[in-house]
Formats: sequence, structure tokens, C-alpha cells
Amino acid sequence: MRKAFTLVELMISIVLLSIIVTFLYQSVAQLQISNLQFMRKTDALSKREQVLKLLYNDFINVKKVQWQEKGRNEDIVLINTNNSFHNMSEPFVLYKVYKDDSILKRIESPVEKIDFNTNTFKFNDVLDQVEFFKVYSNNGHYLIYIKANGMEDIYLDILPPLILSPTADSNSTKGASS
Repeated sequence: MRKAFTLVELMISIVLLSIIVTFLYQSVAQLQISNLQFMRKTDALSKREQVLKLLYNDFINVKKVQWQEKGRNEDIVLINTNNSFHNMSEPFVLYKVYKDDSILKRIESPVEKIDFNTNTFKFNDVLDQVEFFKVYSNNGHYLIYIKANGMEDIYLDILPPLILSPTADSNSTKGASS
């Protein structure tokens, strides 16, 4: 009756254990890489959804749109909207990509002429690493295109609801009764 393991049996068990541990380590490392990629993709999608929601809420409630500058890759757009982050009544919102850091900023002000020295305004960084920001107007539609590093391109077509004025409503009623 034998009570101990031989040296050969111990060596074989150590080799088998080391092979199993190596495969387990590779599996855990691959899982960590996969999780990191998933988190990056999830963060990018979440950021994209936030930008889409912000632009949608600003432009669906738009009253007036002015282009301060139309550049080759970036537009500077001033809008008057009902959407406010900072509890302003019908704020004027300026969208501008700053060249120094390629960040699309949203500047909200209670007055149309945004004077950085005298009036109240609030900054919000919307998106970083912006390569392209354009806003187009086409038959009442606002077409917005944003290209940024690390994110799927944003194409947004917004048709603000038509608000019938009292004169337009009364004219359509007169035409219907004749």
C-alpha cells in the first residue's frame, strides 16, 4: 500500500495545473478587453443620444434661427427657443465649435446679442473632438450634421410644428365657409 505521490505524478499535475491556469488567465484577459470595448461603445451611444435629445429639444421648439457664420466645416448658429437648461424664458442659444479644443459649445443667454462682458449667459459643452458641425434650413426643415471622433455621425432632420397664427386660422375658416 502506497501512501505518497511520486515525483513524476507531482510534475504531471503541476504541468496540467499550469496549462489550465494559463487558459483561464487568457479567458479573463479577453473578457476584460471585451468589457472595456463594450463600455466605450455604450458611453459613445449614450453621449450620442444626449446630443440628439438636446438638439431635438432646442430645434423642435425653435422660434428663430440665425447663422452668425457659415464656415466650411462649422456653422455658428443662434436660435431662439423655448428649451432652457438654466431656467431662462425663451433663451437665445448659440451653437459654436471652438477651434482651440474642437468642442461644440451651447451658450444660453436671455438676450439676442450675447455680450460676454455685460449679460448673463451659461456655457455647456455639448460634444468634444468635433470635426464637422453644419445646420441647414430646407423648406422649414432643419438638417443638422455632426461628425466627431469616436462617435457615429449624427444626422438629424427636424420639422418644427406649425403654429397657426390667429390671422392664418381665421383666413382658413373664411375660405372653408365660402
